[in-house]
Amino acid sequence: MSYDTGPALSKEQEDFSSLFDLSPNIAILNLNNGFDNITAALKNFGCTFDANITTVNSLILNELRVKIKKSNYEYGVICNLISNHDDKKNLMKIIASAIRDSGHIIVLEEKDKSLDDIYSLLEEFDFGAINSIDIFEKYNLIMGKKLHMWGMS
Repeated sequence: MSYDTGPALSKEQEDFSSLFDLSPNIAILNLNNGFDNITAALKNFGCTFDANITTVNSLILNELRVKIKKSNYEYGVICNLISNHDDKKNLMKIIASAIRDSGHIIVLEEKDKSLDDIYSLLEEFDFGAINSIDIFEKYNLIMGKKLHMWGMS
């Protein structure tokens, strides 16, 4: 699916945009640590849908807690952040609390990084249907869906 939103998207950005079920006023959390082309792609295709895109470049957990609203986002796009963070579990706790039930997480990491920790963290924080999707030449992309865990202890 492509959108006429101004400048043409690259093939990678167009494939990336197809991961989103875009609707008016969609809320997307973009935690970005240096993947500026992802931020540009989100803004480019999101403008057609009047998307609410919150971009945060901070790695400091206390700042994230203040800037990110709980259960506010249908999508969390996490770029080059989890593998580099010293406190992965607390970071993931903040991210998971920000994504609505049935929401999606998209994690991008550089190709040379191991993804084992990320798969484990996603499972630990109740993300299912975890898939690796080969879209980018330089990045690994993992996508998961936040599961409803009502009635679970």
